[in-house]
Amino acid sequence: MGDSDTGYQLGTGIGEEEVARLEAQGRATAPATRVIFAEAGIRPGMRVLDLGCGAGDVAFVAADLVGPEGCVVGVDRSADALARARRRAAQRGLTQVRFVEGDIHDPAPGGPFDAIVSRLVLWAVPDPAAMLRQQATVLRPGGLVVPVEVDLAPMRWLPEIPLGTQVKSWLVEGFARAGLVMLGSRLWAIVQEAGLRPLGMIGVQPHFAPDDPVGIAFLVEAIRVAAPMIVGTGVATAEEIGMETFEQRLRDEAERNQAVFAAYMLLSAWATTSP
Repeated sequence: MGDSDTGYQLGTGIGEEEVARLEAQGRATAPATRVIFAEAGIRPGMRVLDLGCGAGDVAFVAADLVGPEGCVVGVDRSADALARARRRAAQRGLTQVRFVEGDIHDPAPGGPFDAIVSRLVLWAVPDPAAMLRQQATVLRPGGLVVPVEVDLAPMRWLPEIPLGTQVKSWLVEGFARAGLVMLGSRLWAIVQEAGLRPLGMIGVQPHFAPDDPVGIAFLVEAIRVAAPMIVGTGVATAEEIGMETFEQRLRDEAERNQAVFAAYMLLSAWATTSP
């Protein structure tokens, strides 16, 4: 989790493994993100700012909603991530999307915008309310702020499988011991603290069939990147995680039990600048 534009929480920055994780996360969470953005009011023709855009996955979801008459501007400070985002946008023919290098704590260029979006960015920012307050200055009057964060607690397998239960325990305990807090359930309070008026809140939990390669890749890449934290906090040893065989063991258990993977919950509390 996290994003290339923050004080990075997992690992030391954007390397190949982290790019793989972010793109696996992007594929797995795109449908849920689209549902959230649509419910919050992202519409055709809007000009949208994507904070901490990384390799572009959230911007691509927004671009699909605003259509060719709209515009999406992604901001990130990682030149490598932005170069990858531009290549991917060109491959998709998304001429309404552009990416600029910048610090998400500074008011973004190119405004005014109709909406600001982000996904898994605020949790890694020292003062998320202050950042949203600052960025809201580039919104038109009545513009939307739509942050998306997560809650790990709902993650589960249906029916439960031993490795799946263990994985959730590793993640939840590892994050807790590392002092890393997921902000999904706190978003309503955060947007209020930012001086915005909350309009609504929703949670969407992606589910994946036992043999769905998207769900498997999502979890495998998440554990690969989180493993140093899990080991470093003493939650599990590298041998217990067994990264070399983890994917196959996970596939075998899921398919043997026909277990559906219910991933973490994505939540958003969207708000407006209007009184």
